[in-house]
Amino acid sequence: MALGFSLGSGAAPVPDDFAEGIPIVPVREGRAYQLPLPEPVYGVSTRADFGDLRLFSRAGDVVQHAFCHPRDQHQENTVSHPVVLHGLPPGRRPDEQLGGQLAIDTADGLSMRWQRSDPNQDIPASGAFEYIVDAREVEQPLSGIRLDWQWRSPEGREELPIRIAASEDLDQWHTVVTRTTLLRLDGEKLETAAVALPEQRYRFLRLIPEDERARDWLRQARVLTTHTEVDAVPLIWSEVERTGSGEGPLESVFRSARPAFARQWRLTLPGPNRVLSVRLSSRADDTAAWRERYLGSVASAAGSGEIEARNMTPTTDPLWRVQVLSGGESLAGEPVSLHLGYPPLQLGFLAQGEGPFLLAYGSRRVPPAQVLDCDALGVEPAPARAEMEQRRELGGKAVLQPLPEPIPARRIVLWGVLILGAVLVVVMAVGLLRKLDNR
Repeated sequence: MALGFSLGSGAAPVPDDFAEGIPIVPVREGRAYQLPLPEPVYGVSTRADFGDLRLFSRAGDVVQHAFCHPRDQHQENTVSHPVVLHGLPPGRRPDEQLGGQLAIDTADGLSMRWQRSDPNQDIPASGAFEYIVDAREVEQPLSGIRLDWQWRSPEGREELPIRIAASEDLDQWHTVVTRTTLLRLDGEKLETAAVALPEQRYRFLRLIPEDERARDWLRQARVLTTHTEVDAVPLIWSEVERTGSGEGPLESVFRSARPAFARQWRLTLPGPNRVLSVRLSSRADDTAAWRERYLGSVASAAGSGEIEARNMTPTTDPLWRVQVLSGGESLAGEPVSLHLGYPPLQLGFLAQGEGPFLLAYGSRRVPPAQVLDCDALGVEPAPARAEMEQRRELGGKAVLQPLPEPIPARRIVLWGVLILGAVLVVVMAVGLLRKLDNR
């Protein structure tokens, strides 16, 4: 997909349309390259989406680029918990018959068909038929149950359909698994022993075979819980500039110069072991209403003044306010400081033209860039390096100011016509007066 950029005149932007530039050097050859977005870009860019950024090849042509967000890594771990089993002898035989066929088709093309025999034949008189699982000791939601089962039908099949019900009080039962089949083929090479459950907390589970001949078929059971571990991407922390005091006696106002989405915040208090009640608010500009981000208690650590970082809805608001509602006496007149945490951005670009490439950024004179999706970079882009020591000024501070309003040509033409018309009227009037004087 080819994307183009154009200024008001229809021309593509050039490096001098941007305030600063940093050379980018590929580390090795590749179809695409990727590197962390250099820190100076955050302080100079005028847009929260970094739309005032371009990449240029050595020949000065625009190179297509993308912004990639590193993703948190999620890993699911399954933990098994032992439970107590209670075997129940068979009760009244149900009226329904279990005749019919069982068919299995495996992925490798193996196909098996079995005809069930009459379940009224050879029903043992004693032994455990159903089992009650006591899961009250497990406080987490259950995601499944693993069964150590052993049963072979008189026909020689190691196959047992069961139903699973749940109860809170051993009186009222409701079905949670309508039907599942425990199956073992070729010893233990192909075996079904774990059954998935609708994930929630259970107190008691009841395992009910559909084959009336099954006895003492369960030796042990363990319930399963699933725990998801999140390996969060480390954030980039930036201290927000304090611009003064607010309207209240213990109120501080801050302005962030970083046009990016902040995901977390934290305060630094003047000393350790301090507990405050605070309200944190933000807004987009001086005319907008304050939006509350947090209201509650914060406490600094025993060895430092930092409090634990807290999540919030991502925002690009530049204006922030911290109000100390209680505990302000412990500050001894010292202000608190505010830090915002930003997810790191990766800058990716296609190998279009020859390097070294130039990363140009910071401008109010160019339209927003049209960026690619990260998928366009491929699976594993080659690394690139920003030559920070060669960071240089391009268009300077002038391009950080908006262009002056264009002169309205239409209005000038109209005013010119009016003035010309007025002059013609005056000339005609003077000529008419002269003719009258000659008479």
